[in-house]
Amino acid sequence: MECFLTNLGTTLTEKVLNKAIEKSRNIFCFTCIVKEFNEEKDKLEAGKETMREKFQVATNKGKGIKYDARFWEEQANKLIQENTEPNKRCFLGFCPDFIWRYKRGEDLLTKTKEIRKLMEEKFENVELDRHLPGVERYSSQYYISFESRKLKYEELLDALRDDNNYITGLQGMGGTGKTTLAKEVGKQLKTPEQFKHVIDTKVSFTPDIKKIQDDIAGPLGLEFKGISESDRSKELWSRLTNGEKILLILDDVWGNLNFDDIGIPKSDNHKGCKVLVTTRNLRVCNQMVCENKIQLDLLNEEEAWSMFKLHANLTDNSSQSILEKGRKIATECKRLPVAIATVASSLKGQKRREEWDISLKTLQKLVSVGDVGDDLVDIYKCLKFSYDFLKDKKAEGLFLLCSTFPENAEISTEVLTRLGIGVGLFGDDYGSYEDARTQATASKNKLLDSCLLLEAEEGYVKMHDLVREVAQLIGKNEIKIVNFSNKSQKSLVESDKKIKYLICEGNLRDLFANKFDVSELEILIGDMHMKGFLQIPISFFKNIPRLRVLNLSGHSSYPHPLSLPQSMELLSNIRSLSFAQVDLSDISVFGGLQSLETLELTHCAIDELPHEIEKLKNFRLLTLEKCYIRNNNPFEVIQRCTSLEELYFLNSFNDSCKEITLPTLQRYCLSDNTDYAYKMKDTISRGVSLTWDYFSEATFKYLMETTELLHLEGIDKGWRNLMPGIVSIDNGMNDLIKLYLRNCHQVQCLVDTKHINSQVPSVFSNLKTVTLDSCSMLVSIFDMSTSRGLLLLETLKIFHCKKLENIITTDCDNDNNNSCNSMFPNLKFLCIYDSPKLQFVLPCYSAGDFLLLEYIGIQKCAELKYIFGQHQDAQLASLKQLELDDVPNFIDIFPEPSSIKGSSNSISKPQTKLEPVKSNTFSWSQICCYGNKSRGSTSTKMSLVSKDQPKDCSITLESSSYFHNLWERAQCLSKSHIMCNIKKMTLYRLPKIKSVFVMSVASKLSLESLDIVNCDELEHIIVDIEDGSGGNNWGNNVFPKLKELLVFSCEKLEYIFGHIDATDHHQNHNNEVTHLHLPALKYLKLHRLQSLIGMCTKHYCTTLPPLTLVELVACSKVDITSIGDFIGPNYSNKVPT
Repeated sequence: MECFLTNLGTTLTEKVLNKAIEKSRNIFCFTCIVKEFNEEKDKLEAGKETMREKFQVATNKGKGIKYDARFWEEQANKLIQENTEPNKRCFLGFCPDFIWRYKRGEDLLTKTKEIRKLMEEKFENVELDRHLPGVERYSSQYYISFESRKLKYEELLDALRDDNNYITGLQGMGGTGKTTLAKEVGKQLKTPEQFKHVIDTKVSFTPDIKKIQDDIAGPLGLEFKGISESDRSKELWSRLTNGEKILLILDDVWGNLNFDDIGIPKSDNHKGCKVLVTTRNLRVCNQMVCENKIQLDLLNEEEAWSMFKLHANLTDNSSQSILEKGRKIATECKRLPVAIATVASSLKGQKRREEWDISLKTLQKLVSVGDVGDDLVDIYKCLKFSYDFLKDKKAEGLFLLCSTFPENAEISTEVLTRLGIGVGLFGDDYGSYEDARTQATASKNKLLDSCLLLEAEEGYVKMHDLVREVAQLIGKNEIKIVNFSNKSQKSLVESDKKIKYLICEGNLRDLFANKFDVSELEILIGDMHMKGFLQIPISFFKNIPRLRVLNLSGHSSYPHPLSLPQSMELLSNIRSLSFAQVDLSDISVFGGLQSLETLELTHCAIDELPHEIEKLKNFRLLTLEKCYIRNNNPFEVIQRCTSLEELYFLNSFNDSCKEITLPTLQRYCLSDNTDYAYKMKDTISRGVSLTWDYFSEATFKYLMETTELLHLEGIDKGWRNLMPGIVSIDNGMNDLIKLYLRNCHQVQCLVDTKHINSQVPSVFSNLKTVTLDSCSMLVSIFDMSTSRGLLLLETLKIFHCKKLENIITTDCDNDNNNSCNSMFPNLKFLCIYDSPKLQFVLPCYSAGDFLLLEYIGIQKCAELKYIFGQHQDAQLASLKQLELDDVPNFIDIFPEPSSIKGSSNSISKPQTKLEPVKSNTFSWSQICCYGNKSRGSTSTKMSLVSKDQPKDCSITLESSSYFHNLWERAQCLSKSHIMCNIKKMTLYRLPKIKSVFVMSVASKLSLESLDIVNCDELEHIIVDIEDGSGGNNWGNNVFPKLKELLVFSCEKLEYIFGHIDATDHHQNHNNEVTHLHLPALKYLKLHRLQSLIGMCTKHYCTTLPPLTLVELVACSKVDITSIGDFIGPNYSNKVPT
């Protein structure tokens, strides 16, 4: 027993001694602990930079960032910001402070372990797929809410909200507006409480199951990579039945769909998924067992006439005779919206009565429409009238070309231009490619004006499905669209001898094996599947003497070999060649096509670009996109193509591409950046996006002088600025529209004017977008003279420019241009991230500057105190959204004048009378700077607004020293009306702010969404400082438009509505409770607010409408009864996981 106790004592003594020695290390090895922590912190900073690079790559790809990766970055930032402050000492500085050393050493050891743990986490992939948009992408511009449609709209809404309905059918004849109505209802239902996703897909007469699956999967973020064809439906079914509320709009259904083949759940197990079907036939609704069938009728006579007048641009003041004829023409449109829109648009601007007479008689004639179905007769007649009324062969030809594209396809204007040139729409002497493009655009606009085409995304158009049907009927003798896997379609083509346009689907082998008369063929487009090696028969090209356009695409996961016969040289009329996803190997045969104007290769492999094409005199456009060129430098051939006007060389560089020289070009797009290539090829006429130095110095300079888009990444050629470093200031880079510089580590500014003695010439006069990322030596961007010339700049983004001190370098007092141009008058979007040395966005501000600025986002700018510096007549009337994140020294949007001038004298002298205020908007602190320091009880009213502003914006001051003290205690954002138009505000990690708004300002705001996160000193969101702002003119409504309030992790927040007591100088004699109302609030989320007591102090009582969602998460001190008045059925009190 004695031995056991001895051993036990020894063991315990050893443990205690070891623990004591371990803890004493905190004191006696403190310097080593600090050194060890700093070494690990350096490793963490390097790891964070690697992570940031991954984030940037993901962003460039259009991807999101995984939440755990974002959390890792936040944790890393906190540890990196840890300050290993110098040793504290005691006994008059002679001895180390051992208690402080012990605690600090313990803390640093813990944080060193945290860093090591973070470094062990590996994120091979940080990308998060962004979901494709659903119906929200559609514009409501052309939707007209007629009375008859309002009833159907509400009926459809009710049916889709009804939990007893699974499938709802919307039926109506073609052209009545079913698709438009379905999309409008879908947009209305896409809210968190109704449907999380609203997705539409076009089904059409011949359903393409794979396309339908892809259309549904995209907005859901579902990918079918590595999934077999048979398992796609199972995967989609699982996603649609996971409990989320999803609305599927199946548009233009012609027959009973097999939901099992697609992966759409059945009515007995849909779990929140619902289906809306649009169809022309009521029988389809019955076949699909729609629980609710809604029939969309024609417009009534008055609605039809109103729509006609709108599209024809007629008013009650128009000529009476034209109005009479117009009403009769509207009657001939049979109350069909699509017919009314096209016919009326065709007549827009016609002033002569004779034109209206002819139009009416044409529509009244009985037209033979052959085998057109009864349901299409009226539509055919009206659309055919609009087509004939074009009286423009180019527009008519372009219209028929558009009908050859797949249903609902968005068609690039650039593709139409190239097809139009190829088929000869603009004649053989059309001038340059740019001239033809101008003609194509004019024809396209004529079709848009006639409603025969519809606007899609920028640079794209599309056709209404009925218009496409009619177009194909108009050109049915010359245009054939055939699927070679369909035997009946195949046989029809074989018997037809007048085909001019042939669009093929199916297997590419079937096209070449088929025997049909192609003697009249001018366009052959084959969008077909291909497997294995394929050789085009020698005889194939012998029988197509009139072929002008050949476009072949082989759908496969990689390019399969396609061998071109020498007989291809017989294509004496060929103008345009386009191949995609094939391995062509030897293409020297192209050198024999003397009439060739356009060559496009996409996702193709070739042995080399052949020298033979140098001799082609008509060769004007070359596209090589994502091509694998096995041998030689293709630019050695390109530079000798003297007739070449346009070059699109995208992601096709090989190892031989060095010291490249180019011919003079009208258009070019040169890119080795996959993501950026797609952004510029259809929207920019001259663009450069490079991550490697391929070009000779002379060519590089030529590109910089002429490009409209410039994206350089990681290219360091020793220049410290763009002008005069690369381009002479006299040349100005005035064609440039978009500028993106990343990892250009030698650049210190964009334009250096220090050595310019005379007036600086105009530079960057067309610049609209600037993005600067990770330019480590960048100190400033513009000087004042340059910046005042940027009249078109709309977007300015700055990321990770660690040494950036000024966006604009200037001496505000000596700015001679102050009275000239406004500063950035068109700037709408301003974003700055991780520029720790930046103190101001703009050092001085004048009336007229930033007139259109809508968004300000600033993050990780440690030295930033104010967004703007010295200012006069500050307005920012267009500002809609403000986001501030991790700006630890931020004080306000504008400083008080004394903080700029560097003098405090202006507020120290007693004044008996306040100076009149010239500025119409400025912060409360500014008012106090000029206020009376005495404790007199007199009241002075100061106008904060111009004469044109409403009177209730005035502020009454009683003892300004007292209110200045209250303001300092409140620590609010500026109370001037520059905030009044902001709709969304996000405040993250602002450690100095104690309140956000004063009560009198909150009632005047247009704010709809307010997010506040990690503001450590925040005590209240709104504080009443009893400023007496026009009495109680703001009434009881506070934040009259606020819909969403989110407050997370603000550890000192006690109340949403706070009050600073009036003591000593200003007693509140009114003991009544003030009722505050937030009339629009729907969502209230309060998370991790450990000091939160309730909504408001005893001075107030808050009332709210029934809320859609209330969340309380880890708010341990909240008295539930204090907010019980507004807790609705969706209230939840959660514990953090």
